Amino acid sequence: LGAMQHLCANLSLPAEDWRIARAVEEYAWANVPEAEKGRGKFYRKGTPGGWKEDLTARQAEIVESVTASLLAQFYP
Repeated sequence: LGAMQHLCANLSLPAEDWRIARAVEEYAWANVPEAEKGRGKFYRKGTPGGWKEDLTARQAEIVESVTASLLAQFYP
C-alpha cells in the first residue's frame, strides 16, 4: 500500500488513499485464484534473476542489445 501511495504521489496521480487501498487488496497476489497463476498463464510471480533460467545466453544478448539505449537513458 505504501509503495502504491508513493508511486501515485510521485506521478502526480490524483488518487484517494481508500481507492489505492482497495486496488491493492483487489489485485493482491493472494487473491488471484491458483488455477490462474503460473508458467504460461497471465499471472505469474517473477523472481529476481529468474530470466537466467528462462532465457538462453543468445536470448539474453538480444534483450541486452535491444534495451541498451533505454537502460542508458533511464539508468545512467
